[in-house]
Amino acid sequence: MRQTIAFNNSANYWKTRYSYTPSCMMNLNKLFFTSPKEKNLNDGNLMIWRHNDSSSGFNTFFASGGHSLPSAVGLSFNGYTKTKISSGNNTSSNKIFKSFSIQGSNQNLNLGNSLFAVNNNSTIETLVDNHRITPLTRKGNAIYGEIGKERALTGTNIKAIGRIRNVYRWANLSSDTGISEWRNLTTGSSGLSLESIPGLHVDANGNDTAPSITNRLYAFEIDSFMSNHPIPATISNGSAHEFVKFFSGRVNDDGNGMQAAPYVTTDTYTPNSGEYSQNFEEEFDFGDSQDYGRFLSYGDPYTDENNSFKKGNYLMIYVRGTEDSNSQHLRFENTPGASASGNGNGTNFEDYVFDEREVLFAMTPGEINGADPHGSFADAFVVFNNTDFEVTSFNVEYELTEYDHGGKSSTVARKK
Repeated sequence: MRQTIAFNNSANYWKTRYSYTPSCMMNLNKLFFTSPKEKNLNDGNLMIWRHNDSSSGFNTFFASGGHSLPSAVGLSFNGYTKTKISSGNNTSSNKIFKSFSIQGSNQNLNLGNSLFAVNNNSTIETLVDNHRITPLTRKGNAIYGEIGKERALTGTNIKAIGRIRNVYRWANLSSDTGISEWRNLTTGSSGLSLESIPGLHVDANGNDTAPSITNRLYAFEIDSFMSNHPIPATISNGSAHEFVKFFSGRVNDDGNGMQAAPYVTTDTYTPNSGEYSQNFEEEFDFGDSQDYGRFLSYGDPYTDENNSFKKGNYLMIYVRGTEDSNSQHLRFENTPGASASGNGNGTNFEDYVFDEREVLFAMTPGEINGADPHGSFADAFVVFNNTDFEVTSFNVEYELTEYDHGGKSSTVARKK
């Protein structure tokens, strides 16, 4: 692939890659001219192109799109400054990148798209898999590009909701009392008892009513909430499972800590036939934690016009139908934390029951609620919607960590 690269003689470095391929380049009386490498039919008799001639339109070369690609601006940030004080250069320091903004002529600088890649290894596969091209947004006199989030699952996007007291599945609406009866899934080997829980699922008048997703609506009774906001991130647009997944873990034997243990598929999985130790297992070490889609969920948060996801100490979660092969839902009664008779895998379930030690967790994908990206350098790529634009500065705000090579404490710096 042919490329044109410009060298800055005064600063002694390769400066710019151009999106056109000329046969020669020349400077005459502070004007810049090039000749096309080869002529196109619609070029007419054009032999020389003046690049700073505004009458021909900017970002268009040789009067033909066949000679050039759409122009993009690409640059790298590593914290370098021209100061002679050694402590002023943070090129190898570990940085937490906070924001990326662009300043320029408000009249000509229209919106476009950008990609911000931290510690980019310059391979197309990594850019596609780990980074997103997102629209630019205007805020005041500056335009901002999205810097993204860490995809790895950490404490920022895994939250302990609270210790599970009981888990119920809606059973029926009693014809005698008019109150919903819920089947207790955590009663152990004694059986699955029915309990009346009034007011948990109601109609517009506040009366108990049958849900439209009978036999798939669960109520998780939480002993005490460890978080005031059970859902770590706001759910808007799309399907709920794209934004949050519920799973359990357990309190350690000595009671001084807890272990999150989501479930992952090991074979072909369907919610109505999934059995523990056969086609799914617990993932204690989050070995493939960047792949959010491989984790199973107890279900999606349930809401409708008359009922909310959280009611008192109850969280209502529903399992979508098995006709949805991508649901990645796991029926609670098939897991170690459920009752013996509901497990269905033929094991001595008492060996798996964690009495009063099960904790409900919520997980959101890294790109929604993950940590700010960090590394020693970052690359940015920007494409503007219009061909005539003027940029005065690209700004990256970052924060130094306690783990940089210079041993500095956290500070905030801005580089242009």
